[in-house]
Amino acid sequence: MYKPFLYIILLLISIGSSKAQNLVYNGDFEIYDTCPTNGSTPGDLQIERCTGWTAPTKLGTSDYFNACSINFINSVPQNFFGYQQPKNGNGYCGFYAWVIHTDTENSYREYIQTELAQPLITGKKYQFSFFVSFSGYNYAVEKIGALFTANDLNANTFSPIVATPQVVNTNGIITDSVGWTKIEGEFIANGGEKFLTIGYFEDSLAVFDTLNTDPLFMSPESYYYVDGVELIEIETEIIIPNIFTPNNDNNNDLFYLNFSFEKVEIFNRWGNKVFESVNNDSYWHGRTTSGSEMPHGTYYYIITTKKKKNKGFIQLLR
Repeated sequence: MYKPFLYIILLLISIGSSKAQNLVYNGDFEIYDTCPTNGSTPGDLQIERCTGWTAPTKLGTSDYFNACSINFINSVPQNFFGYQQPKNGNGYCGFYAWVIHTDTENSYREYIQTELAQPLITGKKYQFSFFVSFSGYNYAVEKIGALFTANDLNANTFSPIVATPQVVNTNGIITDSVGWTKIEGEFIANGGEKFLTIGYFEDSLAVFDTLNTDPLFMSPESYYYVDGVELIEIETEIIIPNIFTPNNDNNNDLFYLNFSFEKVEIFNRWGNKVFESVNNDSYWHGRTTSGSEMPHGTYYYIITTKKKKNKGFIQLLR
């Protein structure tokens, strides 16, 4: 009589384990080593109390908010910057997206940064998403985004990071201070990206996507909360062509594969290996590894990936 119950448990485990891995550790900001106790300062970056997260511009003092805090500045849901319930759980982070010091016209920015669970893979497609909420304080902006880099951004400054993020909001100025606005997008990795930075990457004095939501508050400052950060690898449908025409007309000249492989081996009809490529270093161009042109005909391939070996036939036509 326990079998149905056991089956349900196993089914739930199976469903849970099938979910793609989030490559952003602590993306919901729930894990911390010490409860935040005050506003961030250059000598005490409260965001670093949230495990895995830091401020890449060390004078840009991003904040950490959690329900465990008894200090009004970084408590949840009410805090110094506004009122917001977490998207999930008890914590979230926050940063000044855009500030202009009117006396000097200097720009002040804050960002949040983390190291990914593993480097991104060349040619792989990824889905990235996160949620932001406008604090109401007081300018709203549009192009909040996410930048993926091979190296960490680490500078003793509060200046803008002017860059082109892989994922950026282009759906209008974000003014919702009641709920959470989802920013999401897909991108193909160059390979080796290991760090994620979230913030506002526009050139300060060339910004046109701002909106003053409180004209009585004259200082141009824009503050946002962040929660629910997720990066997952998109599984690519494996497509192996069955014919290609390497006649140098720039059309179907390569035995091109749309997925990463560890090894490709090509054999002629007598079983002699005529071509080999490892770790995506090249695709077959209808020649031997030494460069000799192969005649038209049918060839046998073995394509080895991390998961399996794919075997079959490819027809070469000239």
